[in-house]
Amino acid sequence: MRTPTSRYALLAGLLLTLVIVGLDLAGPQGAIPEALRSAGARLTGPVLTRIAHSFPPPSPAVFDATETQARLSAAEEAARTARASATLLNAPDVRALRETDHRIVLGRVVAIGALGPAGPERLTIDIGSEDGVAVDQTVVAATRSTDAGLVGRTVRVGARTSDVLILGAADLVVGARGADSGLLGTVSPPRSGSSEPRAAGQLTFAAIGFGDVEPGEVLRTVGSPGERPFVPGVTIGTVAGIDPSRGRVGTTAAVQPAVDVGRLDVVAVIAAGDG
Repeated sequence: MRTPTSRYALLAGLLLTLVIVGLDLAGPQGAIPEALRSAGARLTGPVLTRIAHSFPPPSPAVFDATETQARLSAAEEAARTARASATLLNAPDVRALRETDHRIVLGRVVAIGALGPAGPERLTIDIGSEDGVAVDQTVVAATRSTDAGLVGRTVRVGARTSDVLILGAADLVVGARGADSGLLGTVSPPRSGSSEPRAAGQLTFAAIGFGDVEPGEVLRTVGSPGERPFVPGVTIGTVAGIDPSRGRVGTTAAVQPAVDVGRLDVVAVIAAGDG
């Protein structure tokens, strides 16, 4: 139990502390001589320690509850990741690739880079060369329709992490084919200063032949030589609208990407198979 004298001493020390701190903050640098500042620190240090000790420590029940909550949160996160991984592995596009002996390496997004005209341009995933990832491999993620959609391609691979150039980045152009029309073209971000309307995050499909695509038509990857960086048949997105011709020879259209980059978590890196 504290005596009145000890209470007065504690109050006086607290007031002295506040005065010194106030003068130090309010005045210009060096307003309080260093000797006075040092003396104040010697006087107020024990006071601050005593004030801290005057509060009762948290009870063991508080620590137990915090630890239990942390364990529950970790378990919920692990279960959510497991569900997302299973959904991605069972997506039709990924399942078809697994059946042709492609290697599928699952990872999680741990960082997202700077924004470009169509959204983020790079991200970092928590798998690397130790997991079998290499430069110029296809990266996919689950879509809202429980299929898999194109995220981008690996561009830098470390031992345990990799950087991915995302679909929509200024220097990423993907060969595409209309699933219904068979029309070939490329998907890339909208041109700077383009007069064609694009909603946030939408890309542009530019046909390289004669023909038409229709709104709602799915665009898939054509594939690259040796399947690097892109394997064939991965969903890129859906045609959202056809641009007016304006004298152009080929068709251009707005494309809504299949994957919402802002919601990415679990991804899969696809390595070319033998079959």
